[in-house]
Amino acid sequence: MVMNTLTLTNRKHGFRAIRQGEPEWSHEQRRRAWESYHDAPNPDRITHLWRYTKPEHFLISNPGEAMLRDVPSRTGSTGIDTTLSSGYSAHGISRADLSVGIAVADEYSRAGLYVSDLHSAAADHRYPVQEHLGKLVGEPFGKFESANLALWNAGFFVFVPDNTVVREPIYLSHQPLDEVLLSRSLVVIGRNSEVTIIDDYGSDVARPCPLANSVMEIFTGDSSRLRYISLSRFNETTPSIFTQRIRADRNSHVLSVFGSFGGSVTKVNAGAVLAGPGAESLMYGLAFGDGRQHLDHHTLHHHVSGETHSDLHVKVVLKDNSDSAYTGLIRIEEKADNSQAYQENRNLLLNEGTRAESVPELEILTDQVSCTHGATVGPIDPEMVFYLKSRGYSNDEATRTVVTGFVEPTIRLLPDDLQDMFRGLVRRKLEGK
Repeated sequence: MVMNTLTLTNRKHGFRAIRQGEPEWSHEQRRRAWESYHDAPNPDRITHLWRYTKPEHFLISNPGEAMLRDVPSRTGSTGIDTTLSSGYSAHGISRADLSVGIAVADEYSRAGLYVSDLHSAAADHRYPVQEHLGKLVGEPFGKFESANLALWNAGFFVFVPDNTVVREPIYLSHQPLDEVLLSRSLVVIGRNSEVTIIDDYGSDVARPCPLANSVMEIFTGDSSRLRYISLSRFNETTPSIFTQRIRADRNSHVLSVFGSFGGSVTKVNAGAVLAGPGAESLMYGLAFGDGRQHLDHHTLHHHVSGETHSDLHVKVVLKDNSDSAYTGLIRIEEKADNSQAYQENRNLLLNEGTRAESVPELEILTDQVSCTHGATVGPIDPEMVFYLKSRGYSNDEATRTVVTGFVEPTIRLLPDDLQDMFRGLVRRKLEGK
């Protein structure tokens, strides 16, 4: 059944929202999430995930504006260039004004690769949207995740059928355009399939946005291989909160990377659930703060099944008056014997006035595991700078060299086709651009 009108009411808020062509189950999901958002108090600052960041940064001042919009404009009618860029299997652009542009290479379209705006996919019964949307990041997850589930106004759905290898990356671009961006995306990967997804928030559109609240849910089938890269490069005045969860099934291999470079206040909650034996998750993070940026990252490796492996490396560089907080949790369930997990967070402070917190956490409910972690926080080594200056480097050149040496081991862990992109973002930060 297709609904045309949804009315969301609350003791304090009430508005009428139009979602033409949206199925009844999606309306009902939005309604439950809306009630959950308004019934839930702001997160308690005593809890470890909100110890370092004020929840008030991510409150939506006028939620009615986010919903009172038409359905997404179809590809080709928005003025968005849908020409497929060289080197990509698919290219999608989604904007907060609900305009969408999507292009998929013919060979992959014929093979069953489907890339669409989430609204259109939810109304198409051929694809498993209802079975997966909100199952990893739903109403119980938290107040701001409920807000996203109720009010999402942008985002994508990607479906990779069984036994399909997508050789070139899928590039997804989320663009705020001066409006609140509530982006939600869903990826479903079939058994024995392989794909790379570049998930770019803010892109190169350096325009201010009052708030960005984004969610990504990814489901991988047995023996699948996923490379997932998320980039945050919003305008320097934009507060953003991003929640990502990946479910890795039996014998699947997941490489996930997050890069935090833009925004005023950035909160990232990235995690993987290792749900089947043989599942492997490699997670790498690189964050660079300058000015008065505040960065807050939380990672989770949840070993639900035994015979699983996770590895995590997060590096943070801070300059000017920026600060960072990192909290990383490894949770190994009671029946997840023979799991292996490692976690590392390293922070480099380029000058006085910066601050970094690192809180590694282990929650191990069985004793037949191998689990280790490490964390470091320290200033740039003055002896390294002195040595380089004695060899003719300027002070800025010496600093750039030390920072490059700090981040390069992490960048080299990335796929070859993404290393130059990350090096360029680090270079721009060092140069103050």
